[in-house]
Amino acid sequence: MLRRENEKLKNELEKQKQTFSFSQISSNSDKVRYFTGLPDAATVLFLETLLSKFELKYHSDWTVQFMPLVDQLLLTLMKLRLNCGHLDLATRFNCSTATVTNIFLTIVSALYDILYVGMLENNIPSTAKNQTSLPECFRPFPNCRIVLECTEVAVSKTERLDTQSHLYSQYKGRTTHKTLIGVAPNGVITFVSDYYGGSASDKAITADSGVLNHLKPGDMVMADKGFTIRDILPEGVSLNIPSFLVNGQFTQEEVKKNKLSSSARIHVERSIRRLKLFSILDNIPHQFTKNINKILKVCVCLTNLQTPVLCEIA
Repeated sequence: MLRRENEKLKNELEKQKQTFSFSQISSNSDKVRYFTGLPDAATVLFLETLLSKFELKYHSDWTVQFMPLVDQLLLTLMKLRLNCGHLDLATRFNCSTATVTNIFLTIVSALYDILYVGMLENNIPSTAKNQTSLPECFRPFPNCRIVLECTEVAVSKTERLDTQSHLYSQYKGRTTHKTLIGVAPNGVITFVSDYYGGSASDKAITADSGVLNHLKPGDMVMADKGFTIRDILPEGVSLNIPSFLVNGQFTQEEVKKNKLSSSARIHVERSIRRLKLFSILDNIPHQFTKNINKILKVCVCLTNLQTPVLCEIA
C-alpha cells in the first residue's frame, strides 16, 4: 500500500514539474480565448480528439512523450495566437526550445492536413448554398459566390536585393507577404491562397491563385476597387466593385450601389480582423519561412472555428 501511494505521489510530482497546462485554463472561457484564439475548452478538446486519431509524424524524428497531446496543442495554439517566443514557451512548459520547435511544426502540419486539406481546400460553397445563410445586407446580391480581399503580413528583410524587390509592398512601405482571402456572404472564410511577394498586384494574385477555376456562370464576385479583374473572370461570371469617380461626382445610382456594397463587404473586414488576431501573422518568425503557407491556412481554419460572424453582428 505504501509503495502504491509512493508511486502515485511521484507521478503527481512529475506532472507538477510542467509549469503550464490546459487544465489550468480549461474552466475559464476568457483564458481559453486569450491563449488559444478559440471560443471555449470544448473546441480545443474537439481538436485534440481529431489529432488523437491522426498519425503524428514528429518534425524532428523523435516523439514527444512526456507532454500530453492536449498540452502540445495548447503550446501550438499559443504560438499562433500570441506568437510567444520559444524560450517563453520552453519555460512555461518545462521543456527545451528544440522541443517547442518539434511540437509546433508537428501539430501545425497535422492541423493543416486535417482542417485545411481535409475540410477547406477546394470546397467553396455554391451560390445556392450561400443563399441558405444569406445575411440581410446581401439580399440585393443573391448570386454573390465569394467576396475577395488581399491582406499582407510583414516579413524580415533579406540580404538579397532581388528578393527584397519581390517582397516590397508600395502600399505598406515595407517587405511583406500577400495573400488572397475569399469570404462567403455569411462571413466564413472559404478560400485562401498561398503567400505571394508584397509587390504582386491583386489582379495577378487572383489570376494565379486558382480561385477563378471554382466559379460558374451566373456567379458574382464582390471585391474592392483594386480588383480590376473583370477581363480575367470566366464567361458568365460578374464582378461587383465600387464605382470609380468620374467627372468629380457620383450619380445617385452609383452612391446607392456603393453604399450597399460597402455594407455587404463589412463581413469580409470582420473575418480578416479575426484572422489577424493570430499574432504570428503580424511577423512570421524567420525560422518558419518554409512553413508560412501551412501556418496561414491553419490560422484561417481556426478563425472559422470561432463564433459565427453573423452572431457577432446580431
